[in-house]
Amino acid sequence: MFDTISDPALRLAAQVGLTALALTLAMTLMVIAMRVRDLRRTRRQHRTRARWRPVLVRAAIGEAATAPRLLRHERLPLLLLWIQMQESLRGEAHERLNRLGDRLGLYALARRLERSHQVASRVLGHATLGHFAHAGDWQQLDAGMQELHNPASLAAARALLRIDASSAAPRVLDRYLLHSDWPAPRVGTLLRDTPHEAIGASYAKRLFDGSLYEQLRLLPLLRFAEVPNIDSLLDRLVHTSREPQVLAIALRQLQGPAALADVRRLSAHGDPLVRSAAAQALGRIGTAADQNRLMDLLADGNWWVRYRAAQALVGMPRVEADDMVQLRRLITDRYARDMLDQVLAERSLAAQGLAA
Repeated sequence: MFDTISDPALRLAAQVGLTALALTLAMTLMVIAMRVRDLRRTRRQHRTRARWRPVLVRAAIGEAATAPRLLRHERLPLLLLWIQMQESLRGEAHERLNRLGDRLGLYALARRLERSHQVASRVLGHATLGHFAHAGDWQQLDAGMQELHNPASLAAARALLRIDASSAAPRVLDRYLLHSDWPAPRVGTLLRDTPHEAIGASYAKRLFDGSLYEQLRLLPLLRFAEVPNIDSLLDRLVHTSREPQVLAIALRQLQGPAALADVRRLSAHGDPLVRSAAAQALGRIGTAADQNRLMDLLADGNWWVRYRAAQALVGMPRVEADDMVQLRRLITDRYARDMLDQVLAERSLAAQGLAA
Protein backbone atom coordinates (compact mmCIF):
# COMPACT_ATOMS: atom_id res chain seq x y z
CA MET A 1 0.00 0.00 0.00
CA PHE A 2 1.09 3.64 -0.66
CA ASP A 3 1.90 5.67 2.40
CA THR A 4 -0.12 8.78 3.32
CA ILE A 5 2.54 11.18 1.97
CA SER A 6 2.78 9.65 -1.54
CA ASP A 7 -0.93 9.00 -2.14
CA PRO A 8 -1.94 12.71 -2.74
CA ALA A 9 1.05 13.20 -5.04
CA LEU A 10 0.13 10.15 -7.10
CA ARG A 11 -3.48 11.24 -7.31
CA LEU A 12 -2.40 14.68 -8.51
CA ALA A 13 -0.10 13.14 -11.12
CA ALA A 14 -2.91 10.89 -12.35
CA GLN A 15 -5.26 13.84 -12.62
CA VAL A 16 -2.68 15.87 -14.56
CA GLY A 17 -2.08 12.93 -16.89
CA LEU A 18 -5.79 12.43 -17.53
CA THR A 19 -6.25 16.17 -18.17
CA ALA A 20 -3.36 16.19 -20.65
CA LEU A 21 -4.82 13.14 -22.39
CA ALA A 22 -8.24 14.78 -22.59
CA LEU A 23 -6.72 17.97 -24.04
CA THR A 24 -4.75 15.94 -26.59
CA LEU A 25 -7.88 14.09 -27.68
CA ALA A 26 -9.82 17.36 -27.89
CA MET A 27 -7.13 18.97 -30.04
CA THR A 28 -6.98 15.89 -32.27
CA LEU A 29 -10.74 16.00 -32.75
CA MET A 30 -10.56 19.72 -33.54
CA VAL A 31 -7.87 19.13 -36.19
CA ILE A 32 -9.92 16.30 -37.71
CA ALA A 33 -13.02 18.49 -37.74
CA MET A 34 -11.10 21.32 -39.43
CA ARG A 35 -9.72 18.94 -42.06
CA VAL A 36 -13.18 17.55 -42.75
CA ARG A 37 -14.59 21.07 -43.04
CA ASP A 38 -11.79 22.10 -45.41
CA LEU A 39 -12.36 19.01 -47.55
CA ARG A 40 -16.06 19.73 -47.72
CA ARG A 41 -15.40 23.35 -48.67
CA THR A 42 -12.91 22.31 -51.35
CA ARG A 43 -15.33 19.78 -52.82
CA ARG A 44 -18.12 22.35 -52.74
CA GLN A 45 -15.90 24.83 -54.58
CA HIS A 46 -15.02 22.23 -57.22
CA ARG A 47 -18.70 21.48 -57.72
CA THR A 48 -19.46 25.19 -58.02
CA ARG A 49 -16.77 25.71 -60.63
CA ALA A 50 -17.88 22.65 -62.60
CA ARG A 51 -21.49 23.85 -62.49
CA TRP A 52 -20.86 27.47 -63.45
CA ARG A 53 -17.86 27.35 -65.82
CA PRO A 54 -19.99 26.21 -68.82
CA VAL A 55 -22.50 28.96 -68.04
CA LEU A 56 -19.77 31.64 -68.02
CA VAL A 57 -18.18 30.28 -71.19
CA ARG A 58 -21.50 30.30 -73.05
CA ALA A 59 -22.19 33.83 -71.87
CA ALA A 60 -18.73 35.02 -72.96
CA ILE A 61 -19.10 33.69 -76.50
CA GLY A 62 -22.61 35.09 -76.80
CA GLU A 63 -24.66 31.93 -76.64
CA ALA A 64 -28.12 32.32 -75.14
CA ALA A 65 -28.39 30.28 -71.98
CA THR A 66 -30.42 30.33 -68.80
CA ALA A 67 -28.29 30.66 -65.69
CA PRO A 68 -29.16 28.33 -62.81
CA ARG A 69 -30.19 29.70 -59.45
CA LEU A 70 -27.13 30.91 -57.54
CA LEU A 71 -26.91 29.25 -54.15
CA ARG A 72 -25.59 31.15 -51.15
CA HIS A 73 -22.49 28.99 -50.70
CA GLU A 74 -21.66 29.39 -54.41
CA ARG A 75 -21.26 33.16 -54.40
CA LEU A 76 -17.60 33.50 -53.48
CA PRO A 77 -16.35 30.52 -55.55
CA LEU A 78 -18.33 31.86 -58.52
CA LEU A 79 -16.90 35.35 -58.00
CA LEU A 80 -13.36 33.96 -58.03
CA LEU A 81 -14.09 32.02 -61.22
CA TRP A 82 -15.68 35.09 -62.81
CA ILE A 83 -12.63 37.27 -61.98
CA GLN A 84 -10.27 34.58 -63.30
CA MET A 85 -12.09 34.48 -66.62
CA GLN A 86 -12.39 38.25 -66.88
CA GLU A 87 -8.62 38.64 -66.51
CA SER A 88 -8.14 36.93 -69.87
CA LEU A 89 -11.08 38.49 -71.72
CA ARG A 90 -11.34 41.76 -73.62
CA GLY A 91 -13.94 43.61 -75.62
CA GLU A 92 -17.46 42.28 -76.06
CA ALA A 93 -16.77 38.96 -74.28
CA HIS A 94 -15.71 40.93 -71.21
CA GLU A 95 -18.87 43.03 -71.37
CA ARG A 96 -21.07 39.96 -71.74
CA LEU A 97 -19.66 38.49 -68.54
CA ASN A 98 -20.19 41.85 -66.85
CA ARG A 99 -23.86 41.76 -67.77
CA LEU A 100 -24.20 38.19 -66.50
CA GLY A 101 -22.33 39.03 -63.31
CA ASP A 102 -24.62 41.98 -62.68
CA ARG A 103 -27.71 39.77 -63.12
CA LEU A 104 -26.25 37.24 -60.69
CA GLY A 105 -25.62 39.90 -58.05
CA LEU A 106 -21.81 39.88 -58.26
CA TYR A 107 -21.62 43.68 -58.50
CA ALA A 108 -23.72 44.07 -55.36
CA LEU A 109 -21.57 41.42 -53.66
CA ALA A 110 -18.43 43.35 -54.58
CA ARG A 111 -19.79 46.54 -53.02
CA ARG A 112 -20.39 44.64 -49.78
CA LEU A 113 -16.93 43.05 -49.85
CA GLU A 114 -15.37 46.50 -50.18
CA ARG A 115 -16.73 47.42 -46.77
CA SER A 116 -15.34 44.29 -45.10
CA HIS A 117 -12.75 44.45 -42.33
CA GLN A 118 -10.90 41.54 -43.95
CA VAL A 119 -8.14 42.50 -46.39
CA ALA A 120 -8.79 39.47 -48.62
CA SER A 121 -12.44 40.43 -49.01
CA ARG A 122 -11.55 44.01 -49.94
CA VAL A 123 -9.08 42.71 -52.53
CA LEU A 124 -11.88 40.69 -54.15
CA GLY A 125 -14.22 43.66 -54.00
CA HIS A 126 -11.70 46.02 -55.65
CA ALA A 127 -10.86 43.50 -58.36
CA THR A 128 -14.51 42.93 -59.18
CA LEU A 129 -15.34 46.66 -59.36
CA GLY A 130 -12.37 47.16 -61.62
CA HIS A 131 -13.84 44.74 -64.14
CA PHE A 132 -17.29 46.32 -63.96
CA ALA A 133 -15.54 49.71 -64.44
CA HIS A 134 -18.39 51.95 -63.26
CA ALA A 135 -17.32 55.59 -62.95
CA GLY A 136 -19.50 55.88 -59.83
CA ASP A 137 -17.10 53.62 -57.93
CA TRP A 138 -14.14 55.96 -58.45
CA GLN A 139 -14.30 57.72 -55.07
CA GLN A 140 -14.62 54.47 -53.13
CA LEU A 141 -11.71 52.88 -55.00
CA ASP A 142 -9.56 55.99 -54.64
CA ALA A 143 -10.08 55.84 -50.89
CA GLY A 144 -9.19 52.13 -50.97
CA MET A 145 -5.97 52.91 -52.80
CA GLN A 146 -4.85 55.15 -49.93
CA GLU A 147 -5.07 52.48 -47.23
CA LEU A 148 -1.86 50.95 -45.92
CA HIS A 149 -2.52 47.31 -46.82
CA ASN A 150 -0.50 46.39 -49.90
CA PRO A 151 -2.80 43.80 -51.52
CA ALA A 152 -5.96 45.85 -51.04
CA SER A 153 -4.49 49.22 -52.04
CA LEU A 154 -2.79 47.74 -55.12
CA ALA A 155 -6.03 46.02 -56.13
CA ALA A 156 -7.83 49.36 -55.82
CA ALA A 157 -5.14 51.03 -57.94
CA ARG A 158 -5.54 48.42 -60.65
CA ALA A 159 -9.29 48.90 -60.61
CA LEU A 160 -8.89 52.67 -61.04
CA LEU A 161 -6.58 52.12 -64.00
CA ARG A 162 -9.23 49.88 -65.57
CA ILE A 163 -11.93 52.51 -65.13
CA ASP A 164 -9.97 55.52 -66.46
CA ALA A 165 -6.26 54.96 -67.06
CA SER A 166 -5.48 58.57 -68.03
CA SER A 167 -6.98 59.97 -64.83
CA ALA A 168 -5.75 57.16 -62.58
CA ALA A 169 -2.10 57.02 -63.68
CA PRO A 170 -1.10 60.31 -61.99
CA ARG A 171 -2.93 59.26 -58.83
CA VAL A 172 -1.19 55.88 -58.80
CA LEU A 173 2.23 57.46 -59.32
CA ASP A 174 1.62 59.99 -56.54
CA ARG A 175 0.52 57.22 -54.16
CA TYR A 176 3.67 55.26 -55.04
CA LEU A 177 5.89 58.27 -54.36
CA LEU A 178 4.21 59.22 -51.09
CA HIS A 179 4.31 55.76 -49.47
CA SER A 180 7.17 53.29 -49.52
CA ASP A 181 4.89 50.28 -48.87
CA TRP A 182 4.33 49.74 -52.61
CA PRO A 183 7.19 47.71 -54.16
CA ALA A 184 8.47 48.80 -57.58
CA PRO A 185 7.91 45.39 -59.27
CA ARG A 186 4.19 45.36 -58.36
CA VAL A 187 3.62 48.96 -59.44
CA GLY A 188 5.63 48.40 -62.62
CA THR A 189 3.41 45.43 -63.45
CA LEU A 190 0.31 47.59 -62.94
CA LEU A 191 1.67 50.22 -65.31
CA ARG A 192 2.77 47.64 -67.87
CA ASP A 193 -0.84 46.59 -68.27
CA THR A 194 -1.91 50.23 -68.73
CA PRO A 195 -2.15 51.94 -72.14
CA HIS A 196 1.18 53.65 -72.83
CA GLU A 197 -0.29 57.02 -73.66
CA ALA A 198 -1.90 57.14 -70.21
CA ILE A 199 1.35 57.01 -68.26
CA GLY A 200 4.03 58.59 -70.47
CA ALA A 201 3.52 62.29 -69.69
CA SER A 202 2.77 61.75 -65.99
CA TYR A 203 5.83 59.58 -65.51
CA ALA A 204 8.20 61.91 -67.41
CA LYS A 205 7.01 64.99 -65.52
CA ARG A 206 7.59 63.42 -62.12
CA LEU A 207 10.91 61.92 -63.19
CA PHE A 208 12.44 65.20 -64.34
CA ASP A 209 10.71 67.66 -62.01
CA GLY A 210 10.78 65.54 -58.86
CA SER A 211 13.20 65.48 -55.97
CA LEU A 212 16.16 63.11 -55.78
CA TYR A 213 14.07 60.74 -53.65
CA GLU A 214 11.30 60.74 -56.25
CA GLN A 215 13.73 60.13 -59.08
CA LEU A 216 15.29 57.20 -57.25
CA ARG A 217 11.80 55.76 -56.60
CA LEU A 218 10.67 56.20 -60.20
CA LEU A 219 13.72 54.91 -62.06
CA PRO A 220 13.34 51.24 -60.98
CA LEU A 221 9.85 51.22 -62.54
CA LEU A 222 11.52 51.32 -65.96
CA ARG A 223 12.68 47.74 -65.46
CA PHE A 224 9.13 46.48 -65.05
CA ALA A 225 6.79 48.92 -66.80
CA GLU A 226 6.63 49.53 -70.53
CA VAL A 227 7.03 53.30 -70.24
CA PRO A 228 6.83 54.93 -73.68
CA ASN A 229 10.02 56.51 -75.08
CA ILE A 230 12.09 54.85 -72.37
CA ASP A 231 15.33 55.25 -74.34
CA SER A 232 14.84 58.97 -74.83
CA LEU A 233 14.05 59.40 -71.12
CA LEU A 234 17.27 57.63 -70.13
CA ASP A 235 19.27 59.55 -72.74
CA ARG A 236 17.96 62.81 -71.33
CA LEU A 237 18.76 61.82 -67.75
CA VAL A 238 22.28 60.77 -68.65
CA HIS A 239 22.79 64.08 -70.42
CA THR A 240 21.28 66.43 -67.82
CA SER A 241 21.46 64.89 -64.35
CA ARG A 242 24.19 65.79 -61.88
CA GLU A 243 23.17 63.26 -59.24
CA PRO A 244 25.56 60.28 -59.09
CA GLN A 245 22.85 57.83 -57.94
CA VAL A 246 20.48 58.87 -60.72
CA LEU A 247 23.25 58.70 -63.31
CA ALA A 248 24.31 55.24 -62.15
CA ILE A 249 20.79 53.79 -62.32
CA ALA A 250 20.12 55.39 -65.71
CA LEU A 251 23.43 54.15 -67.13
CA ARG A 252 22.74 50.59 -66.01
CA GLN A 253 19.44 50.58 -67.90
CA LEU A 254 20.69 52.39 -71.00
CA GLN A 255 20.41 50.29 -74.16
CA GLY A 256 20.45 52.61 -77.17
CA PRO A 257 23.60 54.16 -78.70
CA ALA A 258 22.24 57.71 -78.83
CA ALA A 259 23.83 58.63 -75.50
CA LEU A 260 27.23 57.08 -76.26
CA ALA A 261 28.99 60.46 -76.14
CA ASP A 262 27.58 61.10 -72.64
CA VAL A 263 28.55 57.59 -71.52
CA ARG A 264 32.12 58.21 -72.63
CA ARG A 265 32.12 61.51 -70.78
CA LEU A 266 30.76 59.92 -67.61
CA SER A 267 33.40 57.18 -67.68
CA ALA A 268 35.70 59.84 -66.20
CA HIS A 269 33.17 60.98 -63.58
CA GLY A 270 34.47 61.71 -60.10
CA ASP A 271 32.13 59.20 -58.44
CA PRO A 272 33.15 55.52 -58.75
CA LEU A 273 29.47 54.51 -58.76
CA VAL A 274 29.02 56.44 -62.01
CA ARG A 275 32.28 55.20 -63.52
CA SER A 276 31.39 51.56 -62.89
CA ALA A 277 27.92 52.05 -64.43
CA ALA A 278 29.48 53.83 -67.41
CA ALA A 279 31.83 50.88 -67.89
CA GLN A 280 28.83 48.53 -67.96
CA ALA A 281 27.10 50.76 -70.52
CA LEU A 282 30.22 50.84 -72.72
CA GLY A 283 30.19 47.05 -72.72
CA ARG A 284 26.64 47.12 -74.17
CA ILE A 285 26.67 50.07 -76.57
CA GLY A 286 30.35 50.88 -77.01
CA THR A 287 32.46 50.28 -80.10
CA ALA A 288 36.00 49.03 -80.71
CA ALA A 289 37.13 52.61 -80.19
CA ASP A 290 36.09 52.32 -76.53
CA GLN A 291 38.51 49.50 -75.71
CA ASN A 292 41.24 51.94 -74.73
CA ARG A 293 38.81 53.79 -72.48
CA LEU A 294 37.89 50.51 -70.78
CA MET A 295 41.58 49.66 -70.47
CA ASP A 296 42.04 52.90 -68.53
CA LEU A 297 39.09 52.01 -66.28
CA LEU A 298 40.66 48.61 -65.73
CA ALA A 299 43.42 50.40 -63.81
CA ASP A 300 40.97 52.49 -61.76
CA GLY A 301 41.57 52.80 -58.04
CA ASN A 302 38.12 51.41 -57.23
CA TRP A 303 37.68 47.62 -57.24
CA TRP A 304 34.14 47.74 -58.65
CA VAL A 305 35.15 50.04 -61.49
CA ARG A 306 37.95 47.65 -62.45
CA TYR A 307 35.58 44.67 -62.22
CA ARG A 308 32.89 46.25 -64.41
CA ALA A 309 35.50 47.42 -66.91
CA ALA A 310 36.92 43.89 -67.18
CA GLN A 311 33.43 42.45 -67.66
CA ALA A 312 32.71 45.04 -70.35
CA LEU A 313 35.94 44.27 -72.20
CA VAL A 314 35.37 40.53 -72.15
CA GLY A 315 31.71 40.83 -73.09
CA MET A 316 31.96 43.35 -75.93
CA PRO A 317 30.62 42.08 -79.27
CA ARG A 318 33.15 40.58 -81.66
CA VAL A 319 35.82 40.27 -78.97
CA GLU A 320 37.57 36.88 -79.24
CA ALA A 321 39.84 35.03 -76.86
CA ASP A 322 42.90 35.94 -78.95
CA ASP A 323 41.98 39.60 -78.59
CA MET A 324 42.02 39.21 -74.81
CA VAL A 325 45.46 37.65 -74.96
CA GLN A 326 46.74 40.61 -76.96
CA LEU A 327 45.07 43.10 -74.61
CA ARG A 328 46.49 41.39 -71.55
CA ARG A 329 50.01 41.79 -72.91
CA LEU A 330 49.48 45.52 -73.10
CA ILE A 331 48.46 45.80 -69.45
CA THR A 332 51.23 46.95 -67.15
CA ASP A 333 49.16 47.55 -64.02
CA ARG A 334 49.23 44.44 -61.81
CA TYR A 335 45.75 45.04 -60.35
CA ALA A 336 44.28 45.53 -63.81
CA ARG A 337 45.86 42.30 -65.04
CA ASP A 338 44.63 40.39 -61.99
CA MET A 339 41.10 41.68 -62.51
CA LEU A 340 41.07 40.71 -66.17
CA ASP A 341 42.32 37.22 -65.24
CA GLN A 342 39.55 36.91 -62.64
CA VAL A 343 36.79 37.85 -65.10
CA LEU A 344 38.20 35.54 -67.77
CA ALA A 345 38.23 32.70 -65.23
CA GLU A 346 34.61 33.46 -64.24
CA ARG A 347 33.59 33.41 -67.91
CA SER A 348 35.34 30.08 -68.44
CA LEU A 349 33.63 28.54 -65.40
CA ALA A 350 30.26 29.83 -66.58
CA ALA A 351 30.84 28.32 -70.03
CA GLN A 352 31.76 24.97 -68.48
CA GLY A 353 28.61 25.06 -66.37
CA LEU A 354 26.45 25.67 -69.44
CA ALA A 355 28.21 22.87 -71.32
CA ALA A 356 27.60 20.46 -68.45
